[in-house]
Amino acid sequence: MNETQVRIFFEDLMLRGLGLDMEDPNLVGTPDRVARMYCREFFANVGKEFTNFKSFPNDKGYDQIIMADNIDFVSVCSHHFLPFTGKAWILYIPDKKLTGLSKMARVVTHYAARPQIQETLCHDILASFVKNIQPLGAMIFMRAEHACMQCRGAKQANAGMGTSQIWGVFKENPNIKSEGLDLIKISLAR
Repeated sequence: MNETQVRIFFEDLMLRGLGLDMEDPNLVGTPDRVARMYCREFFANVGKEFTNFKSFPNDKGYDQIIMADNIDFVSVCSHHFLPFTGKAWILYIPDKKLTGLSKMARVVTHYAARPQIQETLCHDILASFVKNIQPLGAMIFMRAEHACMQCRGAKQANAGMGTSQIWGVFKENPNIKSEGLDLIKISLAR
């Protein structure tokens, strides 16, 4: 991603598109700040896959649900380029590998740094997790509030959206799926 091109585009949008006074002390430097924000933060991982999973052998044969909960994320909606913010839950039942808690948070943060809809974010996190950790099953649940719903259009300040993706034994066995959902409910109640 080219930060200079983004800066030039945004400066043109502000000056010619919106007719803003670029000498206003509150706007001086804004195109640079916006370009850095988009290129270094919001969209830093466009086209990059997450492969930094550290795994450990499941040498004790752990065969129950492992859950990372309340993972904060910020992403940007590809429909309006406004942020959506929320929390993610990753649950899995290991096979031969275990992974660290921080890697479960990092995969969420990694995939959040691109423009997308929430459904895509949820899908991409699960796909990467399954590919790299190869669990018996995995489940992702995400809940977010979308600025496009809050400050434009429907103007619903408290509306949110939940998405989920399930794979393997969570999809095949209704009892395991139910246990996973119960763990998420307990986490939400804290």
